[in-house]
Amino acid sequence: MAVTRSIVVIIVPVLFLIIVGGGIALQVFLSRRESSIPGLVLPALTLVGALVSSLVTAAGMIGVTWLEALVGVAVPFLVGNIPTIVLLGIYFGCREKFRRKKMMDKMNIQDLE
Repeated sequence: MAVTRSIVVIIVPVLFLIIVGGGIALQVFLSRRESSIPGLVLPALTLVGALVSSLVTAAGMIGVTWLEALVGVAVPFLVGNIPTIVLLGIYFGCREKFRRKKMMDKMNIQDLE
């Protein structure tokens, strides 16, 4: 029994790190594409997941006060959007290179005029 518990204690965090690391690597890869749309796919998916989580929570709230309902819907939505915020931060950080290049091209065109 103790061996099984120690294996779970080791495997679960490793799997978590692999999944999170893979998601971050995928987000960086998609954000560095020439088109800006692929980098917005993962943040959109996490946003939809947070919305669905909030709606499922709201569907189960029958006979509660408005404050309990508000907190019961807002907390899953806010917690569910932490990955969305992280992924958008990665997206804008990776897109900065394209913004800088665009500004340099604009300055070069103005210099030619």
